[in-house]
Amino acid sequence: MAEEKSPLEQEHLSTQLGTEWVIKFYRLLKGAMLYDRKNVLIDHLIQECLQVVNDIIQSEGNLFLKIVRDNFFFNNIRMIIKADKYPLFKAFWHEMRKRRIGEVEVLEEMSREDLREFIYLISGLEEGNESNYLYLNQRLENRNIESVRVGKLESFKDEEIYIDSEDQKKYSKEIYFKSIALIKEVIDSIQQQKMLNIRKAKRLMQNAVNTILQDDSTLLGLANIKHYDEYTFNHSVNVAIYAMVLGHRIGIPKKHLSHLGMAGLFHDIGKTKIPKDILNKTEKLTPEEWAMMRYHPVMGTELIMKMKEWGELSTRMMNGAFEHHLRYDLTGYPRLTRKRKVSLFGRIITLADFYDALVRPRVYNRFPYVSEKILGIMLERSGKDFDPVLVKVFINMIGVFPLGTLVLLNTNEIGIVTQIHEETELIDRPKVCLIYYKDGEYRKGDVVDLRERDEESKEFKRSVVKTLDPNEYHINIAEFAL
Repeated sequence: MAEEKSPLEQEHLSTQLGTEWVIKFYRLLKGAMLYDRKNVLIDHLIQECLQVVNDIIQSEGNLFLKIVRDNFFFNNIRMIIKADKYPLFKAFWHEMRKRRIGEVEVLEEMSREDLREFIYLISGLEEGNESNYLYLNQRLENRNIESVRVGKLESFKDEEIYIDSEDQKKYSKEIYFKSIALIKEVIDSIQQQKMLNIRKAKRLMQNAVNTILQDDSTLLGLANIKHYDEYTFNHSVNVAIYAMVLGHRIGIPKKHLSHLGMAGLFHDIGKTKIPKDILNKTEKLTPEEWAMMRYHPVMGTELIMKMKEWGELSTRMMNGAFEHHLRYDLTGYPRLTRKRKVSLFGRIITLADFYDALVRPRVYNRFPYVSEKILGIMLERSGKDFDPVLVKVFINMIGVFPLGTLVLLNTNEIGIVTQIHEETELIDRPKVCLIYYKDGEYRKGDVVDLRERDEESKEFKRSVVKTLDPNEYHINIAEFAL
C-alpha cells in the first residue's frame, strides 16, 4: 500500500508536475501560433507535451489546471511558482486570459492527433470572447475528442480587465503621469508645511498594482523611456514601478505590493531638504556638499516619522528611505553603529534606484549608461551591493534589450523594442517596431517579432546587432514606443 503523502509533499509534487505541464503546453501553444500544423517543430512540441500529459494521467489519474486571478491550482492544490519560472507562467497566464480560458482538464490519455487538434483550436480563439469555452468544448465534442475539456476564466468585482491593449496603454499612462503630479504635490506640501493627501497616494498605488497584475509591459515601458526633464519626479515614479514589478515577480502579496510602491515613490523624500543648487550642481560636489547628499536617507526617515498620516505604512516607508543606499553588505551609507539586515523592501528599492539613476540622463550626465552595461555592473556587484537572487529576477524582468531600446538589426533596419518575451531562452528576441526616415522625419513601420524564422533555412529572419543611442539620431523614443 502506497504511503500517504503529507500536505507539504503533495503541494511540492503538484507544483512540480504542474510546472512541467505548463512549460510544455505553453511552448506548444506558442508554436501553434507561429507555425502550421504540419511543421516538423510542431510534431516535436506535441510529442514533448504528450509525454508529460500521459505520464501525469498514469500517475495521478487526472490533470486539472485552474487559474484564479494570478494564482495557479494544479489538481486543486495551489502551485508555488519559483522566481525563475515566474516569467513563463506570467506569459502563459496572459495568453489564457486573452482567450478567457481559466480551466483545462485532461480526463484520459490523449493521442497525438487529439492534442494537435486541441492546441490549434485554442490558439485560434477570438481574444476577449467570454463564450470561448463553450465554443471550444462544442468543437471538441463535434470532433469526438473526449479526453479534454476547458472552463471559463472567472473575473472578479475588484478587477478591471483591459482586454483592449490601447485602453490598457491609455490607463497605464494616466497612472504614470498622475503619479508624477502627485510627487510634485507632495514636495510642494512638505516645503509649505501643508497636510499630505496620503489617501490619494494609496489609491494611485493600488491602481498601479492592478495594472501590473494584468500586464506590466506599458508601465515598465514608461519607466524605461529616458526623460531629460523633471528628473526627480520621473525617478521617484520609475523606482516605484520597477520595485512593484520586481516584488510581484518574487511573489509579494497584492496588498504589500502597493506598500512597496509607496515606499519606492517616497524613497528620496529626504532630498526635499537639500538645497536645489546642490541637487542640480553640474560640477563635482565639495566634501561638505557630498556629506549633505549622503545624509538624505536619514532626513527622509525623519520626515516620515513626523507624519502621522502613514499609519501601518510607516515602517515600510522608513525602510525604503533609510536603506536604499546601505548596500547588501552594509558598506554604503548612512554608516551604521550596529549591524542589521537590510529589509526586503530596502533591497528591492536599492536595485530599482540604482538602475534608474544610471539609465536616465541628468544635469551632470546627459549621456547615461546603456542598459546592458548597468545590468553587467549589477551582476558584478551581486552579493556585495545587491541581493544576488533579486539581481537575477531583475535582469530577467528588464530583458537584454529593455522596452524602448533603439536597436540595429542584421538586416540593416533600425527599430525600437516594444515587447519582451517572457521565456528565458527568448529574452534576446523581442518584438521591434521598425522605423524609417522619410521627408525629414522618422516614421513608424511594421512591428516584427525577432522569434520569426525563415521557412526554408529555419534561421531567424532578424537579429539584434547592437543598441544605438537615440540622441545621435535625434529620435524621441516616446513617440514610437508608447
